[in-house]
Amino acid sequence: MRYEYDELKSKSTKFIKNSLLNLTVTVDYMKNKAKRYIYANFDAINTLILRQKRMKS
Repeated sequence: MRYEYDELKSKSTKFIKNSLLNLTVTVDYMKNKAKRYIYANFDAINTLILRQKRMKS
């Protein structure tokens, strides 16, 4: 993952891993069986990765 993003190439794997471990995701199931994802504890690395993942899907 580190080499997929230009901004993360200079970051150590340890910092990327710690950033992802701190990310909290809550899944809220609604009555119409839809899922709503609630993210907490963001930092710049998490924002970059999640933004890129959404663009790819």
